[in-house]
Amino acid sequence: MKHLSSRRVAWLVIALPALIVAAVHGEAMAEKAPTAEKILDRFVEVTGGMKAYDAIENRKTIASLSISAQGMTFNITMWSARPNQVYSIIENDMIGKMEKGVSGDVVWEKSIMTGPIIKSGVEREASLRDSAFERYVYWRDSFETAELEGEAEVSGIDCWLVVLTPETGDPMNMYFEKESGLLNRVDTVTETEMGRIPVEAYLTDYREQDGIMLSFKTIIKMLGQERVFATTSIEQNIDLPDGIFDLPDDIKALQE
Repeated sequence: MKHLSSRRVAWLVIALPALIVAAVHGEAMAEKAPTAEKILDRFVEVTGGMKAYDAIENRKTIASLSISAQGMTFNITMWSARPNQVYSIIENDMIGKMEKGVSGDVVWEKSIMTGPIIKSGVEREASLRDSAFERYVYWRDSFETAELEGEAEVSGIDCWLVVLTPETGDPMNMYFEKESGLLNRVDTVTETEMGRIPVEAYLTDYREQDGIMLSFKTIIKMLGQERVFATTSIEQNIDLPDGIFDLPDDIKALQE
């Protein structure tokens, strides 16, 4: 075995206390950090608890989506219900009306520009995953794994970074505020006709609605632009319009 030089021995002696402190601090941080499961379960608890969520069967949301860079605003009305039924109307003075829906295993949309379309492939699979009612609350049913990636700062707020990985599709990076337990930011990749697009969503303006806390404003960053999704009203456990999730006739015709 080669002998250490006197200079190297001296460096080790000097550095040893700092190395010990760093190691002990690292162990302390590892012990202090909660598991991903505890972080996710805490989010459910601070936003109302599982009993309150279990009581919600459906939801109607009225909102707007503003894209300031293009000077455009879309008015959105969306109905959703367990387990994964969704119907949305999106309207804009310039583009007109677009309808989108998930009914059973059929993902569809139609507009003046495209006509009726039944989605397939990765777009369909992504929409089916995203349409799961309260996906982040019932995360054990929607994701294969949940892992704590570490710590991060989001808009000056200390957060835990949890990575949720579904059985198929891309993982989601979710940032939960350490102090409040609320979900602050979600990073995803969305599948579109233009390809895969990274999306950052910042959730703000949490309000209590029927016993649960919901975000009424989301700032979305994608394609170098900032978009604001602002909720006007939320109604839950309502009498849904008859056949609201039924496939439109022109979509049924595509199936034949």
